[in-house]
Amino acid sequence: MPEISRFYGIIIAMFFGDHNPPHFHARYGKHKVAIRIHDFRVLEGQLPPRALGLVIEWAAMHQEELMKNWELAQANQPPERIDPLALGGETMYIDIISATYTGGYRIELTFENGKSGVVDFTKFIAKGGIFSRLSDLNFFKSFQVNHELGVITWDDKIDVAPETLYSEATGEPLPRWMQEETEMRRTA
Repeated sequence: MPEISRFYGIIIAMFFGDHNPPHFHARYGKHKVAIRIHDFRVLEGQLPPRALGLVIEWAAMHQEELMKNWELAQANQPPERIDPLALGGETMYIDIISATYTGGYRIELTFENGKSGVVDFTKFIAKGGIFSRLSDLNFFKSFQVNHELGVITWDDKIDVAPETLYSEATGEPLPRWMQEETEMRRTA
């Protein structure tokens, strides 16, 4: 199932060899639905009303990309990723989809939008507290990707916010809402 987007716990996918009419699939928890691309009519299944509204809002913004992906999937070609639905014009956060140990306290992270980069975790370890456990290199190497939450974790007890890791890995600024909070703390 080629996942083409993910936002707010909703997974959007297209299948190879699927039947007409052109449509996409959306999953939210145990709920799933097939939605026609032309008019966003629900063909089968159901989602909670709020989740369905978010999916239709996203689909309306990306209708042309959805049709292009439908055509790619019908030609047995991999569909392209489509940007997730943004909150107030800004993506809430971007999930981590894979992580590879690269030596020392560094992990290469790949995000759902295809970007990747290496994060050096020594500065997190230096903060102490719960991060102190990461100084044990064998424990540090035991990380795993929690695909449900889109983060890397250690024993599902230690994690770092994905937006923080995205900024560290790519050099892109933190989301505006995080910057505003940081600025408020400095001036308080």
